[in-house]
Amino acid sequence: CAQLKEERERNENIANGVQALLRETIVSGYNRYSDKGFCPIYAKESLKKLYKSYHELGGNDVATELYQKLLKMPENREEGSEK
Repeated sequence: CAQLKEERERNENIANGVQALLRETIVSGYNRYSDKGFCPIYAKESLKKLYKSYHELGGNDVATELYQKLLKMPENREEGSEK
């Protein structure tokens, strides 16, 4: 029983760590592309995969809001601002 409890705790800690790394990647992506004024389609596709895993691990905070803002960004500079 003690070994099973330790394994559960270890798995929970791993999941929390992965969730934190995914959150940081989403936030960094938002900062990067909001500075540019657009988010290319390839980046959006990558962020969709990251966010899916993040959300399935229980993430649902400010990263969700930033992710939604990223998806609404234009996909190229011509559609976005001239930064």
